[in-house]
Amino acid sequence: MYNAVEMSNVRQVVLETLRKQGPLPIEEIAHSAKLSTLAMRYHLGILQEQGLITAQEGEPCGVGRPAARFALADCACAQLPQQYGWLSASLLGELNATIGEKRTRGFLRDAGKAAAQTAGVTKDAPPRKRVERAAKFLNQRGYMAGWKQTDDGMTINICNCPYQDVARQHPELCEMDSAMIGELVGAPVEMQCCMLSQSRTCEFRVSVK
Repeated sequence: MYNAVEMSNVRQVVLETLRKQGPLPIEEIAHSAKLSTLAMRYHLGILQEQGLITAQEGEPCGVGRPAARFALADCACAQLPQQYGWLSASLLGELNATIGEKRTRGFLRDAGKAAAQTAGVTKDAPPRKRVERAAKFLNQRGYMAGWKQTDDGMTINICNCPYQDVARQHPELCEMDSAMIGELVGAPVEMQCCMLSQSRTCEFRVSVK
């Protein structure tokens, strides 16, 4: 029996094979992974349960039901090797070198505000409602955000930075988050602590009561 690591590796091979070659019957997939057809059927079943592959009816060939061909589902590409962090860091480095750090920070603030404007938050909503919607918007984008009432306003806490590896190289990305949150809540925002400084969370104080 395969252990968890081996099974994960097998399924990664399946995804990469289907990405390169397109829909394939089980026999060809098993050959690529150097497994028996019986063993491959187990792995394909798991990938289907996870929604990463789909079974398509194959072309008729002689007597009997056409053999199924397996193909990648649209969401499977997220499981393949990605280099978004490298791309983002390279682009930010080029921006800094071309237009300077000050203008890059302004560019990031503008990008944060533009992202917030897609949320459709009503600026005349009560402060509590705006902060709740801001946290929901952030959660939809992987920030794992929450909020709480304080004596001098409210705070929004972020437990996950979706681009933390890039931010370590380019801490100016925090400007984008501050501007985005400020636009979402329609009030001044001040970063109180940051995960880049060994804090467990990023905390933003919202100056509304």
